[in-house]
Amino acid sequence: MANSANHAVESLRKEQREQRNDAKKAGGSAEKELDKALKDTFPASDPVAPQVPTKPGAPKHRS
Repeated sequence: MANSANHAVESLRKEQREQRNDAKKAGGSAEKELDKALKDTFPASDPVAPQVPTKPGAPKHRS
């Protein structure tokens, strides 16, 4: 059972790395994303909710 958990953790970490790399390539920084989220949040009583783009589906396996 521990083995499957390790695969899940590694998969999550890999996906997070890919998302950070994609954000860097797009020129986005955490500060810019936060500024945009603050501007998009209305009314002011709502919590800040920055959106993080994700890719749907499982990654394609290369042969």
